[in-house]
Amino acid sequence: MKDSAAVLLGMGPTSLALVRALGRKSVPVYGIGLSKYEVSLSSKYCKSLGAADPRYNPDKMLDLLLKFGEAHHKDKKLVLYPTGDECVAFIGNNHNILSSYYRFSKLNPEIVELFLNKAQFHKACVRYGLPVPITFLPTSAGQLYEISKHLHYPCIAKPKYYHQWAMRHGLVKGVVCNNARELLAFGERFGDVSNFVIQQIMDGPETDIFVFAAYFDRDSRPHGVFIGNKIRQYPVGFGTTTTMKTAHKPELEEMSTNFLRKVGYQGLCDVEYKYDRNSNSFRIIEINPRLGRWYGIVDATGHDTMYYSFLDLTDRPIPDVFVKSRNVTWVFASRDFLSIAANKDWGLGSAFRSYTGPRTWCIWAKDDIKPFFAYFGEMAAKGIKHLRMSKNNE
Repeated sequence: MKDSAAVLLGMGPTSLALVRALGRKSVPVYGIGLSKYEVSLSSKYCKSLGAADPRYNPDKMLDLLLKFGEAHHKDKKLVLYPTGDECVAFIGNNHNILSSYYRFSKLNPEIVELFLNKAQFHKACVRYGLPVPITFLPTSAGQLYEISKHLHYPCIAKPKYYHQWAMRHGLVKGVVCNNARELLAFGERFGDVSNFVIQQIMDGPETDIFVFAAYFDRDSRPHGVFIGNKIRQYPVGFGTTTTMKTAHKPELEEMSTNFLRKVGYQGLCDVEYKYDRNSNSFRIIEINPRLGRWYGIVDATGHDTMYYSFLDLTDRPIPDVFVKSRNVTWVFASRDFLSIAANKDWGLGSAFRSYTGPRTWCIWAKDDIKPFFAYFGEMAAKGIKHLRMSKNNE
């Protein structure tokens, strides 16, 4: 692997699975963190290229990439991976210049807009027949008023561009409204409602949520397919996964593959569905054009999905093998404890039983222990940053 290397953008917990999956295959891995404290920068499998957040300083991130690319692209095949939506958007915005030095999944501006803009994504799902929750795309306060009279509550108002919303509101994925009065109050508070999609919330717990993962090659053929079942998330209701188990849902594999092939998708993906108890069918929630934070379970169940992406992007063949997923539980322990404490449906006994069987951890790994200790430093740095932003917004 001396003739190639991987460069990761964003080095938080999401990237740790990719760093380890490639590093264990002797792939040289380099990372640019959104801050110097991000946990994956401490992995023994990764070398830091610095830190830059493309939401606040895209020029610095571009400069770091161009300097490294100029120094190494002639003797190495450099594969670029985004690990967050802000980094996906950054690659889309700088697609042409970055492609002179780096190889990356199909992240041209059209594909980026399709998956990061929730309104465009909803329209594509409808166009290709992928089942979605009941969704409205208001363009004015008057339309929101009419929508409010016909909705079955509760509903959630989701920002079209979550990565921009998260800069001010953190991990909260939207505004939950329990009645028409709350929905109209939301419209008055945030003003331009055309920046949001209004989606009816499906009844049911987190355990009704399932995910699909795979790598789609340059011909949009899937490799290393994995299906998982979300057990808990935080924040409860609309958050990121904290516990997941292996699952078997062939219909989700078929639905995901058909849609992603139709749009010509290439790359790693994170697809989320929820079972709709009213229609007895699955409905798609979102597709992220990148790996998800829970991708460590994909590797632990026996799938080299992340490595397959590197092989394909460096012109190496992907092995034609069938791997049956091993039963594994993935846990992001620090956030999972918060989820258990916040959700009255989980007692200590049932929470403990959900950990039974083979396990893999988001942060902890016996062959790479430093990130476990570095994670607490990252959390402290983020806490201080959040306090400063709160004071500036007062």
